[in-house]
Amino acid sequence: CSSCFQFSASLCQCSARPLPAGTLKLDPVTAHPLLELLKGDTMVRCGLYQRRDSNPKRFDSSNCILTCKGFSCGQHYWEVIVGARNHWRVGIIKGTVSRKGKLNKSPENGVWLIGLKEGKVYEAFSLPRATLPLTTRPQRIGIYLHYEKGELSFYNADNPDELSPIYTFQAEFQGQLYPIVDLCWPERGPYSPPIILPVPTAKV
Repeated sequence: CSSCFQFSASLCQCSARPLPAGTLKLDPVTAHPLLELLKGDTMVRCGLYQRRDSNPKRFDSSNCILTCKGFSCGQHYWEVIVGARNHWRVGIIKGTVSRKGKLNKSPENGVWLIGLKEGKVYEAFSLPRATLPLTTRPQRIGIYLHYEKGELSFYNADNPDELSPIYTFQAEFQGQLYPIVDLCWPERGPYSPPIILPVPTAKV
């Protein structure tokens, strides 16, 4: 989409410092048909089913959407406002992962996620899956990718002056990686809480 951030060879002039991703935009081409985009493609919620084309980039079973911008090198930081949702998953996915059928949410499949279910259980979708002992309920999740080092870290970013670590994946990344948002299935309808990709407030 022409309004999306475009990945180019210039991005691979990798900086030694984290690069704030700015305001990432969600890619409507990848959106499940239940997902509705708002506020210049920076907000998503579960709405009513919309007839859409069967583009191979589109998720047809998992309630997911990717950003327009992907990363294949360097250090990058972005934030996701999950707000009051009781079910969500956020992280990154390899660009080559199939969007058709149920998404296999595991690092072996090129998917790195953490999430919340039933408003109380935080999980890292590692092998094996790990329950995360969070004592507070973050509204804003910070995500830091160090591609060359093979690290993907998640933080409670409610306080921009003091990021609180949640979980870190270690991996050998290859190819293009895209931020992913999974709104899950239990919370849907026109009044369901949205997920927002804001301008990051924390200084990494």
